[in-house]
Amino acid sequence: MAERRRFSLFGRRNNEKTVTSQLKTPQRMATNKSFSVAAGIPDIVRDTERLRSDNKFDNEFDLYDSMLKLDPELNGAVRAVSLTANNYELNYSRGRNANIRDAIRTLVEETLDFDDFLINAMRGLMVYGNDINKIVGSSKDGVTDLQSLPVKQVTIVDERGGPGKAFTADEDTPITKPGTYILREGKMTEQGFPVEEVLHIKIDARSNWFTDNKGRRSYGVWGASRFTALKQAIRMKYNSMNNRLSLEDAMTKQFITIDKSAIDHIQDPNEQSERLIHIMDEVITLFEGLRGDQIPVLPHYVNLHHVDLKNSIPSSNDFLDAVNGDIAAVLQVPRVASGQERGSTFAATYNANLWAVGAISRMHRILTDNCNNLFSLHLNLLGIEHRKQDLPRIVFDAMDTETPLNTMQRVALGYNSGILTLNQALDMLNLPSDSSEGPMRKKKGSSNVGELPRENSQPGAPDV
Repeated sequence: MAERRRFSLFGRRNNEKTVTSQLKTPQRMATNKSFSVAAGIPDIVRDTERLRSDNKFDNEFDLYDSMLKLDPELNGAVRAVSLTANNYELNYSRGRNANIRDAIRTLVEETLDFDDFLINAMRGLMVYGNDINKIVGSSKDGVTDLQSLPVKQVTIVDERGGPGKAFTADEDTPITKPGTYILREGKMTEQGFPVEEVLHIKIDARSNWFTDNKGRRSYGVWGASRFTALKQAIRMKYNSMNNRLSLEDAMTKQFITIDKSAIDHIQDPNEQSERLIHIMDEVITLFEGLRGDQIPVLPHYVNLHHVDLKNSIPSSNDFLDAVNGDIAAVLQVPRVASGQERGSTFAATYNANLWAVGAISRMHRILTDNCNNLFSLHLNLLGIEHRKQDLPRIVFDAMDTETPLNTMQRVALGYNSGILTLNQALDMLNLPSDSSEGPMRKKKGSSNVGELPRENSQPGAPDV
């Protein structure tokens, strides 16, 4: 419960006070403290303003983290796609012998938290275009751990560099082949790992130019983040939101009126004026010390009025919808995955789902290929001979290209147009067939076939 801040008016000075003939002019003092203080608007603006320029970030990945933190649509889309990596099974039918199958089964089901690894790898591909892991293992035990490395703290150097070695790489002399992965380069805790001990999962790296946090340029070494194309859109989005908050705050006014009953008992005009000034001073003092969780309790003769003009501000919904649409388009995720589906037609949603399935399936294939490399390394450490075709394969669950509602709409369209029979339509919806229907299709002109049952109607009962 909000604390109530009580307003008390102290009695005036004694009646023997000398009264001057000149009336004191009441001081005009603002009584509306900025609404932003109570609403926390400066905190919101301060956080989102960090998105306006790159120079406040150590590298691109810091910027992407802030974008993900501040934008719910972006966060929702990434989370939805990342969780698709948890729907898989390991196909052991390709294993040439029991040693291969048992070694991989132990690695996946006992040694590693494989589900967490796949989900985080999928997230890394979405946000950073990269997921980097330090491989821990030995010839006795094989791979024993995958230590996730914070992408924003990793630099990649070629034969020219290494721990404690500084060098320059520009577009004329870029890094084109990874040699050493360095964690926290230049720090007291700097660590270097040879490329053989690192599992680097990346997407769209082949022709990607990248500048690391040391200013070195590389080509074809780092994966490309989808967030790169969203930087300007996210900034525009939050500039618009901040501007609207500030405008609404500026247009929200409050004023105080004092009823004449506050001075009805005073006959002297000068005393009346001083009384009013005193009341205003008390009100100002009260509101200046008011916290956001406090409610002022005012005397009956002091009234607080609000004039809210925010409805006169043009709506920014269309603009925000357009930006959120850009987010979905760049990430190739249907807007429903990020919690939005406004303005989507069936055809548009279906096509978006097809594109999304293709994009997500591509990332699944990248994960599968990298997992095969991990399995092969594990078997090599254990001394188990194998071929690529002998490795168990990760099979991700097939994703639906449409939602259940979209499927219902598509089937209903086919039936209502006479393309499908009723039983064909029921079969596509995994529903039992209707023995009374036979092979007949819906006849043109029929008005009741395919309609939803009326409320409280009984099966077989005639319509009334």
